[in-house]
Amino acid sequence: MNRNLSVLAVVVSVVVCLLAACHSGERQRLQLEELERQNRADSLLLNDSLARALADYFDRHGTPNEQMRAHYILGRTYADCGEAPAALDAYHEAISRADTTSQDCDFAKLSRVYGQSATIFYQQGLYRNALEYQDLCTDYGWRGKDTLNALRSYAMKAAAYEKLQMADSAIYFYKNAIRLFQTYHFDIIASGFAGGLAEILIDKGETVEAEPYMHDYEQHSGYFDSAGNIAKGREVYYYAKGLYFLKNNILDSAEYFFRKELQIGKDFNNQNYGSQGLALIYRQKHIPDSAAKYFAYSYAMNDSCFVQMTTHEVEQAKAMYDYSRQQEIARQEELRTQENARNFWIAVALSMTMLLCSFVLFLKYQEKKKVQKYQAEKLSDLQASYAIAQSELEKLRNSEDLTTLVADKERQVQQLEETIAQYKQREFGLKRDEVESSIRKNNTYKDFMTHVNRGTKLTDKDWEAIEQLLAQNLPSFYNLISVKRYSLSDNEYHACLALRLKASSSQTANLLGLSPSSLTLIRKSLLLKLFNVEGSATDFDNKLMLYY
Repeated sequence: MNRNLSVLAVVVSVVVCLLAACHSGERQRLQLEELERQNRADSLLLNDSLARALADYFDRHGTPNEQMRAHYILGRTYADCGEAPAALDAYHEAISRADTTSQDCDFAKLSRVYGQSATIFYQQGLYRNALEYQDLCTDYGWRGKDTLNALRSYAMKAAAYEKLQMADSAIYFYKNAIRLFQTYHFDIIASGFAGGLAEILIDKGETVEAEPYMHDYEQHSGYFDSAGNIAKGREVYYYAKGLYFLKNNILDSAEYFFRKELQIGKDFNNQNYGSQGLALIYRQKHIPDSAAKYFAYSYAMNDSCFVQMTTHEVEQAKAMYDYSRQQEIARQEELRTQENARNFWIAVALSMTMLLCSFVLFLKYQEKKKVQKYQAEKLSDLQASYAIAQSELEKLRNSEDLTTLVADKERQVQQLEETIAQYKQREFGLKRDEVESSIRKNNTYKDFMTHVNRGTKLTDKDWEAIEQLLAQNLPSFYNLISVKRYSLSDNEYHACLALRLKASSSQTANLLGLSPSSLTLIRKSLLLKLFNVEGSATDFDNKLMLYY
């Protein structure tokens, strides 16, 4: 009774643990889905401890897709916290978790991981890296049927080429991207990228080509209000618009947009571009004092912008250095821990393997001794019976007119011979396999099989080589057929050799130039001649295989 209660308690404990584990896993998945929902809604993700805990959990219990999602959310959290190096590291970990060989791989999510990585590279001025990751983002976006993300990443290559001072490449990708957006009916997004293309064309002096893109941007992108004012943060477009009028020698309109940027855009970039535009206006109007005034102001703003940019780059470099140093320390520590654990488990595995092998060998040895003892005893009994039967047979042969008794004793002797052959076959089972393997490796056997497969006849020299091969490897068989060689025809003798080498009846008939029915009659005749019994051709084949 107490034992039953103990078993029941163990079962209940296991069930409770399993239910708790299932409940915990469901809770973790709900938390991950909630963070993904917040990310899609562009809400800031600042709870990095939760994101790290989810990544750790799914590393142990999640599928490759769940692991990728968890590390992607961890990267987005780090990015929102201003830790770009940590975010990039998390994105790389998410990429390594994706199983791209699986049919259910979330290629759409993988595309976004590459896209976010490309954004960080772009922000840090690593434009070549950004281009590489944008290509991967595009590729996986198409594979994951996330058309919009694939097109966005393709379009963003234009901005990277623009930063690399490769204007023609930037123009090429802007135009293709706009065309593809329109093809897939993302017209508003296409109009948004039209502004960037217009700015490059204006800067190159190609104002006529820029006009339709300017119109599309201003009328359809959604960045302008009814009065023609652009959304906050995009005031730099006023400089491009002013430059467009300046290059077309419409100076009043150009001055209007340069002043508008100077008045509305309060950051260093807008102040720099606005004052630079006004300086160009006054230089073209031949008003040197005003031109000098705005050039000086533009220079000051450009200098301030450079200082600000340099400070930001230094902070980024310091953050990268601090993060890399801590990562290297953690990595080295983790490698040491993993190595110690690996060495321990290797030692345990080797010890268990050696112990198991020793036990198995011991059992096999004991079993082999038992079988050998039994076989030896049985063989001894059979040999004694055989000797008696043989002796009686000789006496009967010397007697007068005892044909029936002689035939009975001959059958008895034959049966004992076959039984002894069977026991010898069992006793030397391992050797039998070695013998068969040795025969198959012999060149004479290989030549024989070539003739068998081609259906060509063998020469007398070939048959002599086969006879020698079987005499060396199968002495019992050779003794059986050689003793009665004088009573066998060549076809009968050669049939025995071929069949013992496991040629099929049809193959043997081809070798001897006989019909299958003729070979069947020969095999039945051989059963009587060699074994002194009547039966089928198959009976002969089976008896022949008992001799080694």
